[in-house]
Amino acid sequence: MIFEIQGVDFINKGGELMTHAVVQHFADLEPGSRVAAHLRMGTFDQREKTGLYHLSWAYTEKAPQLGHLINACATLIPQQLCHSLKLIRIQEVDAVLDASGFTYSDQQGAAMIEIMAKRLKLRKQEGKKVILLPQAFGPFKNQRVKKAFLEILENSDLVFARDRVSYEYLQNIKDLLSKCPSIKKAPDFTNLVKGKVPEYFKPESSKRKGCIVPNYRMVQRTSSEVKEKYLDFLQICAKYLIEKDIEPFILIHETRTDYDLALKLQAEIGQSLQIIQEASPLYIKGILGNSFLVIGSRFHSLVSTLSQCVPCLGTGWSHKYEMLFDDYDCPECLISPVESEEKVHKTLDRLIEEPDRSNLMNRLHIASQEQKRLTTQMWEEVDQFLQV
Repeated sequence: MIFEIQGVDFINKGGELMTHAVVQHFADLEPGSRVAAHLRMGTFDQREKTGLYHLSWAYTEKAPQLGHLINACATLIPQQLCHSLKLIRIQEVDAVLDASGFTYSDQQGAAMIEIMAKRLKLRKQEGKKVILLPQAFGPFKNQRVKKAFLEILENSDLVFARDRVSYEYLQNIKDLLSKCPSIKKAPDFTNLVKGKVPEYFKPESSKRKGCIVPNYRMVQRTSSEVKEKYLDFLQICAKYLIEKDIEPFILIHETRTDYDLALKLQAEIGQSLQIIQEASPLYIKGILGNSFLVIGSRFHSLVSTLSQCVPCLGTGWSHKYEMLFDDYDCPECLISPVESEEKVHKTLDRLIEEPDRSNLMNRLHIASQEQKRLTTQMWEEVDQFLQV
């Protein structure tokens, strides 16, 4: 089968990791299957390295006439020539896999959701199957957001909510649909992807490393109090790691904005911390898995950490963070940046000192096995629906 993947990119390494997960699954399941992404998603080189094919189809929202002309011309390219160039024509696509992560919510606004509604409606009219892979949904109080998302649901065949709250948001609005898709619950599916440890990151057995993953959205999508306290929170954590003889370093999980936060954190601490900007999400996952502990605000950095049973202190800006830490049976490890310095220190001590650290790691091991089992079950349901 031929799949089109939507809702991911190469800017956020979580999105890229989801792409790896999709490509890996279908490559292992059916060697002849292909996953394609549109030409505006990264470069040819980035798509090739991820195992993606190139979808020879143009969006038409900004320049309808030019877009339709390009699409018409693309259909004239002989199939054999297309495949030799790893190009996929839109009429060859059998199913659309939406791996947006967290797009369909009031917090993201209506504009992108309306665009996605038009795209998925078009795909459905072309006779393709549409699956929303596990992701966070809601809330849907904004009427434009709700209207656009209901159109997406009407044109979907199978929908997976990534957490209990997202599932409840879907249940609350599904009665507004004349035709309701199959709605199920499944965890984030990147937990099955194995990371790789880069040669430059081989921690010495005697040196404990503490990874800090900043997230610019913590000063963009939060209350004024959280915005003001977030950088202080990271500074408190980094300084406490140093006190505990743990070497802090900063890992960039989003290539556009998080680096600026990393530089500000360096300035606040008053010393040069190592900043790692790694292009490969597989190496990023390997680094997280080989850290002594992680302090993170990027959702997929937290998934990668918890699924590898590494103690983790998290903070976040939406319900998806709370649900994630509940799924991994460590809700006490998610705290707000506005908490007192004393509470931050006490929470970090649970990740550092024995026997709390070992007890936490045991809980993470049990929870991780369960989350991976649920992800495997999700893929089985997808495969059965697609009859791959």
